[in-house]
Amino acid sequence: MLARMPVLPRAAFVASSAGASTILARTALGHPPGWLELGTLFGWFALSTTGVFFPSLEMYGSIVSRGPQGRGQVALTFDDGPHPETTRAVLEALSGTAHRATFFVLGDKARRHPDVVREIHEAGHSLGVHGDFHDRLHSFRHPTRVRRELEAARASVERATGVRPRIFRPPLGHTTPLTVFGARRAGMTIVGWSARAYDGLRGSRPEDVLARLRPGLTDGAIVLLHDAAERDDFTPASIPVLPTLLHWLDERGLTSVGLDTWFGE
Repeated sequence: MLARMPVLPRAAFVASSAGASTILARTALGHPPGWLELGTLFGWFALSTTGVFFPSLEMYGSIVSRGPQGRGQVALTFDDGPHPETTRAVLEALSGTAHRATFFVLGDKARRHPDVVREIHEAGHSLGVHGDFHDRLHSFRHPTRVRRELEAARASVERATGVRPRIFRPPLGHTTPLTVFGARRAGMTIVGWSARAYDGLRGSRPEDVLARLRPGLTDGAIVLLHDAAERDDFTPASIPVLPTLLHWLDERGLTSVGLDTWFGE
């Protein structure tokens, strides 16, 4: 199976939401909350926020954060592209190897650089969408807007390649019920990660990126990387470390596959 359902976090969220709703209703009727009730409200808020920042908890719906185990496969995934220089650097590093990756592209960048999107597809890699643009407030958008923007991004990829993406990684990875409902309406599956390098942050050092990634390079891992900067104003640290990362995969007997390989099943 691609995704496992973490029942405990979701059950805790449902239970705490019910408690919080009761307390808020009593407050509206003129019953001021006591310390215990305030603690419950704080706990509900903390748990809700945790579900936004850690999508692998699947608190608001099914999210794929790992692949099948026992195959010696991982999925290297790249966000925030395409970019004519840095994305092509990633493609060059992958060329001539057995490794394939997944690129979660932004719709507006795909419209600016359709030739790069075609190169990704022609090289045998998988394509998903990362939104129509990098909206940092995406998780607060109405499901109708989420669906509309996902369909626009998907159409941009389809025009460039003839491929209609089915997978979506939200900007920043933040996931709320609004995000889940919107993606569901667009007929798309949300993909998270099991290992990340924070390589998309300005100032990230290659040695730190490698140190963060090394423990997570295990069978079935989905690895979050970046093939471009959010605003195209610097080179992500993943670019210089990618040859070393591919060498580590070879040493461990792991092969990176495009997510289409797993979802196609």
